[in-house]
Amino acid sequence: MILIHWRDNFTARQNDAAMNEKNIRAILRKANLRCTRGRVDVLQVLLESPDPTTHEDLHKKLQGTGINRVTVYRVLETLQKSGIVHRVEAGDRIWRFAVCGRMHPGHCHPHFICRQCGKIECLKEFPMPDMPSVAKDYTVEEQEMYLRGICPNCASKIKNLKCK
Repeated sequence: MILIHWRDNFTARQNDAAMNEKNIRAILRKANLRCTRGRVDVLQVLLESPDPTTHEDLHKKLQGTGINRVTVYRVLETLQKSGIVHRVEAGDRIWRFAVCGRMHPGHCHPHFICRQCGKIECLKEFPMPDMPSVAKDYTVEEQEMYLRGICPNCASKIKNLKCK
């Protein structure tokens, strides 16, 4: 029951433009994590990012805070294991991270990958489909769903080129 309450509050707060530090600290505490400066800052950046973000982009956004590359990596790993964030890989061998909010290390929604520009978007309005039972002795630990195609921005560019 507590996890459901956390998820409902988390989703509502996630839509705010800027997540205040008090709420971020509450999320970390509910995941039984210490509220270190690195965790708070990384989670703040991820919450403000509309799309999954790479380790490199996070590090750049945190320049001047004193948080180094290794700390960002360790924070991301901890947040992923606790289920606050999940990683997305688009076939280019670069992990991107996005806030999930399920307190479970797997994905909570599908992702769309544009074949033209490479942009990855979380499709948060669509829940992950239920997994059917698998064969005896198999344990499913993670489920991922990627949809590939052309994003609206690239589609409009292609349409404009054809019209000329």
